[in-house]
Formats: sequence, structure tokens, C-alpha cells
Amino acid sequence: KELHFTDADKASGYALEALRWAVENGVMSGKGGGILDPKGLATRAQTAQMLKNYLEGQSE
Repeated sequence: KELHFTDADKASGYALEALRWAVENGVMSGKGGGILDPKGLATRAQTAQMLKNYLEGQSE
């Protein structure tokens, strides 16, 4: 499956499968404006949101 972000081509090859899984499972949704920012750093708040999204997905 493809990542539908304008900067998805900047993601490292080894990370693509994990990124696809995270997006498909609602753990990550990008930074808005069609940007994933695969080379960027996550803030503490963004990391907390991803963990929350992951844990909520596990309870379903």
C-alpha cells in the first residue's frame, strides 16, 4: 500500500512497512497538509498522542 503524503518518498526504505502499518492503524496521521515528515523529530506531545492512539487501537 502507498503512503499518501507529499513527502513519503523521503522515508527510508527500512521504515516504509512500519510507517504504512502506523498510518493504516491510526497510530500516525501526519502533520497536516499532506505531510508525514519522516525525517523530522517528534515532540513529546506528538509521541504521547501516538502512544495513546496505539493503546486505544489495542483495546478494540
